[in-house]
Amino acid sequence: MKIDGWRCYRHMAVPTIAPHLPIDPTPIKNGNIWNISGGSKPYLVRWITDFDCKKQTDWWYVIKDNPFDISKIKSKRRYEINKGIKNFCVKEIDHITFCDGIYNVANKAYEKYPAAYRPNICYDAFVEDVKKWNHYKVYGAFSNDSGELCSYAILDKNDLYIDFVNLKSVPESEKNGVNFAIIYKILVDHEAFLKSGGYICDGSRAINHVTNFQDFLEKYFEFRKAYCELHIKIKPTIRNILIALYLFKGILYKLDRISFIHNINSVLKLLEFSKQY
Repeated sequence: MKIDGWRCYRHMAVPTIAPHLPIDPTPIKNGNIWNISGGSKPYLVRWITDFDCKKQTDWWYVIKDNPFDISKIKSKRRYEINKGIKNFCVKEIDHITFCDGIYNVANKAYEKYPAAYRPNICYDAFVEDVKKWNHYKVYGAFSNDSGELCSYAILDKNDLYIDFVNLKSVPESEKNGVNFAIIYKILVDHEAFLKSGGYICDGSRAINHVTNFQDFLEKYFEFRKAYCELHIKIKPTIRNILIALYLFKGILYKLDRISFIHNINSVLKLLEFSKQY
């Protein structure tokens, strides 16, 4: 069943609308949400309320809602950005033309992921997915020395906000400032959008992957946390199982290096941070 405003992602029904917009709760109330199509059936529903509220909560989105002025940041941080600009040429690219390069970047980036959530990517399946990126804006960062693609970023631009879908970089290029270069270029290109009241959203609080990327955006590019309230609804048939597992979350968190346990822990953390479930 297709339900407007919702999609199924990793056995979880999540909204497809911007985080600042209110959801349509009808599918949750009438139970249709459990029949949503998308390759797998959801076990949970996740949504938020009170986006960008004035109080600090356990859940947030990391956003940029004002233009970036490099001249106003600390000199050490400005140096890092300028180093990246010097070492890399960043531009919007055609995803089909650079499909192989995008795959190589992703493959090298995933090699550095912890085993608990390191994906195994198949070239053919990855390329087929890239071919579906027609509605995205894709940026590429190329080494000024070798000319090779070292990083790519995917943006989903809407009327009021830009969803920062993904960024992957070759780990060896990060010391030369590739992430600084590509983020700076994106902010410069969308200065008018930010001035007009739009915002760039890097997504919600990260719980499934160990990452410092959102901290990086806040520290160097003045992104900020937009606090909100997280809501979770558990499918009735598995509710008792999850509640029982939640009682043992302390033990399970210590076993997080095991891939299967890591996936369970991601769900338990959602319950921990949610207002209700």
